[in-house]
Amino acid sequence: MNIKDFIQKDFLKNILTLMSGTVVAQIINLAAIPILSRLFTPNDFGVFAVYFALSSILASISCGRYELAIMLPKKDINAYQIVIISFFFLVIITVLSFIIIFLFFHSISDILKVKDYKYLIFLVPVLTFLIGSHKILNNWFSRFKSFKPISVSKIIKSGTSVSVKSIFGVFSFHAFGLFIGEISGQIFSVLFLLKKNKKIISENSFYKDTAVLKQELKENKNFPFFSMPMAFLNSVSVQILIYFLTFLFNTTIVGFYIQANKVLNYPLSLISNSFTSVFYQKLTTTNKQIKLYVYSYLTSVIIAAVISFPIYFWGEELFGFVLGNNWRFSGFLAKFLIPIVIFGFATRNTSVVFSFLKLQQITLIWQVLYLISAFGIFFYFKTGTLDVLIKWFSLTGGFLYLLLGFIGYFLLIRQKKKHK
Repeated sequence: MNIKDFIQKDFLKNILTLMSGTVVAQIINLAAIPILSRLFTPNDFGVFAVYFALSSILASISCGRYELAIMLPKKDINAYQIVIISFFFLVIITVLSFIIIFLFFHSISDILKVKDYKYLIFLVPVLTFLIGSHKILNNWFSRFKSFKPISVSKIIKSGTSVSVKSIFGVFSFHAFGLFIGEISGQIFSVLFLLKKNKKIISENSFYKDTAVLKQELKENKNFPFFSMPMAFLNSVSVQILIYFLTFLFNTTIVGFYIQANKVLNYPLSLISNSFTSVFYQKLTTTNKQIKLYVYSYLTSVIIAAVISFPIYFWGEELFGFVLGNNWRFSGFLAKFLIPIVIFGFATRNTSVVFSFLKLQQITLIWQVLYLISAFGIFFYFKTGTLDVLIKWFSLTGGFLYLLLGFIGYFLLIRQKKKHK
């Protein structure tokens, strides 16, 4: 088999299979925004965002990051032990989060300012467990190159979630409907993967091997010790503005922000995953890495700027027309988010350069700096107006993303000089 046949029959096929599910799922979510925005209020979306953000943060560390190690062992039986380890960590984190919520229920409810929906917080561990299970199963199926079930599961998750949310929205279930819709999508997606997993199990004689399990637990200890803190910081940095807005204002403002952020980022997310995969592949094979990096970064900036251009000039009108007049304020907020959206998109598309250079510690340091600056803005502008807070958060975040982009560029130059 020549290289062309290999690409056509294996590599390209797998990429297209994964992309098709991701794109369809994201299109479903994007198409649902105008529908759901007319069925739910900004406060409904705000309450849901507060709880979903908490689930996302917990899910980022729920498996001890051992799910990333599933692909590494040469033997499938060893990988199966890592699956067991991942689920063990997931159960521990889920139970611990439930206990903490139970013990500090009233205090947490007061902090989150969601008294009308305070009992929804007990669903956070459930959603955390489902998201974690999905991550484990995704990596398990990827190991066996079973990409079609992964692709289909994404479509099932989006389709079920949007359908249930829409039904509950018609009957005015408010934030509860959004949460149950999200959980329903995750449940059906995980159940689908578990059903498909029976085939893998039946074709292989997998069993729990305590000795091998201990060996894999020890050999992959870097994941909970190093990867987990970084994943936690990254997740917190993504969700931090939701909690700033909750503390300083209310969940209605959070709802307006969430829709603004969603409308700006969803079209870009359709491009991002594919762009990053192609960029990383080219980076590892070309001799013109600096030229590739600059071209890719500038192209990403231009793409994001073109997509954001109409929002800057006609944000309120567009949001009012597409989402309904109740959401015009989201259009007003969206224009302030443009700097962090543009440079965040460009930097994320090319940030694999740090993995290529084996300098992941740079991104960890940057992540800490990002969080420190975010808290600095929060305390400095906490007595100011909403638009000023979001504007400075976006400008500072955009600058830091651009700075990370420049660091990647100069590190590539340094590497090039070393190899001359």
